[in-house]
Amino acid sequence: MTSRWVADLVLGVRLAVGGSRTSWARLALTAAGVGLGVVVLLLAASIGPAREAKSERVRAAALDLAAAAGPLRAREVAVSWQGRRIVGVELAATGADGPAPPGVGRLPRPGEVVVSPELLHLIETDDSVRARFPERVIGVIADVGLPRPKSLLFYAGLSDVHTEGATPATGFGTDQPRPTLLPVYRLLMVAAIGALLVPLGIFVLVATRLGATGRDRRLAAIRLVGASRAQVRWIASGETLTGAVLGLFVGVALFFAARPLARFIEVEGVGFFPTDLLPDPLLGAVIAVGVPVVAVVSALVALRTVDIGPLGLVEAVDQPVRRAWWRFALIGAGAVVLVVISVVGSFRRVMADSVTAVALGAGIGLVLAGTGAVLPWLVARVADRLHPEEVAPMLAVRGLRSDSGMPRVLSGVVVVLTGSLTLQILLGVAAQFTAESALDARSEADRWVLGVSEHTPIRSLEEAIALVGGVQRVSEVRTYAPRGEVPVLLVSTDCAEIAARLGVDDCAPGSAYRTSDGPAVPPVGTRLTVGEQTWAVPEHEVVPGKVPGLFVASGSDPVLGAVPPSELVVVGDPDQAFGDSLLAATGRVDRGVELRSTFQAGQVELFTSLRSGVIGGSVLLTLLAVVGLAAAAVDQVWERRRHTAVLTANGVPSRVLASAALWQSAIPTGLGVALAIPVGLGTAWLVVPAERFRVDWAELATTVATAVVAVLVVSLCTLPALRHAIRPDSLRTE
Repeated sequence: MTSRWVADLVLGVRLAVGGSRTSWARLALTAAGVGLGVVVLLLAASIGPAREAKSERVRAAALDLAAAAGPLRAREVAVSWQGRRIVGVELAATGADGPAPPGVGRLPRPGEVVVSPELLHLIETDDSVRARFPERVIGVIADVGLPRPKSLLFYAGLSDVHTEGATPATGFGTDQPRPTLLPVYRLLMVAAIGALLVPLGIFVLVATRLGATGRDRRLAAIRLVGASRAQVRWIASGETLTGAVLGLFVGVALFFAARPLARFIEVEGVGFFPTDLLPDPLLGAVIAVGVPVVAVVSALVALRTVDIGPLGLVEAVDQPVRRAWWRFALIGAGAVVLVVISVVGSFRRVMADSVTAVALGAGIGLVLAGTGAVLPWLVARVADRLHPEEVAPMLAVRGLRSDSGMPRVLSGVVVVLTGSLTLQILLGVAAQFTAESALDARSEADRWVLGVSEHTPIRSLEEAIALVGGVQRVSEVRTYAPRGEVPVLLVSTDCAEIAARLGVDDCAPGSAYRTSDGPAVPPVGTRLTVGEQTWAVPEHEVVPGKVPGLFVASGSDPVLGAVPPSELVVVGDPDQAFGDSLLAATGRVDRGVELRSTFQAGQVELFTSLRSGVIGGSVLLTLLAVVGLAAAAVDQVWERRRHTAVLTANGVPSRVLASAALWQSAIPTGLGVALAIPVGLGTAWLVVPAERFRVDWAELATTVATAVVAVLVVSLCTLPALRHAIRPDSLRTE
């Protein structure tokens, strides 16, 4: 008995590989389609191991800080450049020999620096970057010491000026890595995975069903010579299994052939080395077994819809009723999850809490899956109720009634379109929140806020800033939060800065202010300890506003004047070139000075770029689904070539048949777009605050137009196959 089903399985394999050129072409098309899907699945299975490998390198390069003395003195610094952050560590050995960072041969001395390859390229090509790294470059950090190929990282020698403020460290390597992924990225990844898996699964299923009509005819011939129904199923399994296994090998080969390109590809700070991209063994095994199993199961399920009789007749069996409740239940379940999250939490919490972000992504994934399931049902219902008078639309509607392949492939396009519309709005709101933070840090375009440490040489820094052209004012801002029964933030700065922040016009040295809607401050005369001295809360004026803190004008209070400045506010030109010049000047004194407004602006630019990335990603995923659509459309034309030739022989013009093919694509495409836009926008509306819901109609039009044009182009590409099908030799067997 076992040998019998093995023989039937082998016969199916022989039918797949031992046929005519048409069989080979069909097998190659199936293998190519399954191979593309396998490449994406292997890439998804590699994300976890790649992030783990990246985390291992981050852990190995992290400073192991010491409670007291250690063999190293270290100071972590970050340099802003055009919205990007160049991070590094300034190091000095306390003894004869100190441990070197991973990927670095020896510790750099004062006046020396070791940089990553990407930073070396910027130093060689950009004068503003070179001005911030005046040291002599003595080496390049090896891959083992870099989080990703395009990391902007450096290790520099610690100067004597900053040795006192440096932190003692025992070496490198810790079990507490820095977070490498913002929660909003987690949200993006979860939602993107949901938008990817649905069209990808549809793509693989369609690829394994190519040539199904021809296969059914061959099985009918085998049934005619005496094969049982069970034998037919084993033969069909062998034929389908051949294309799936060949596609699996093609996908693995393409994955490892394209893996070296990962070194040159980085999207918004996310990149990996080629060696990082190795699929998880368990997920790889699931893919290796799952793809052939899914292909075979889909083929066997498809056989339930046809009756392969002993007389060689292939008759359609009554299709099961397409139930709609579970399709809409998926959308409803996802909407409930989104509503609960919106009621219980907030969008800020989603951006800050990874668990909430994952739950939100799961809700979006349910909505996307439901959208993909609703489209075939919707197309079937519309096709049943359409009764056009013209010949071309009538042929298209009859084709949609008898074939659900195209709506299923289009559902992948609709899922991608829906997800991209939702993510565009989510990232736009995230950019608004970040922009507000930037405005809080710098309320006017010409105010530049420099963050300094207590060991920064303020006088040298101010002298360097004075040499920058366009500087109008430099204000020192001292902040201190003394402990007490009533917590209070003390802010001491000059009158010009107080006037800019509070809008007062009667400021004089020693004047004190607080805002009416801000936090409460201790009563007048309350004794507080500032530094090591006692300080009494002075008489203060209440002014409109909600800025927190007690503001005291500098110039007459020696206690507050002894507190080291925490910020320098520079008033100058509002353009970014001034900010770059400011950073170049301060970097020569202390590279640890941070231009906070530049970093915030860079975050706004990051989210804006991510929105563009979502559009680009949706285009790529749409192209993947379109490949399956093209293969299914061409296969459909080829399998129906005799029917088409009969119509032509009976006088139906070729332009009518071409128009029918376009109608057969246009109807489900229009329904898909009409479904994707309200679902995508409605999903985003459930997530973001109502007052921040904004739709960028230009981006929406771009995304929708891309999907529509791609589907129509595929329809036009089927016209050559249609022209070949209506030739007279297609009737030679009739």
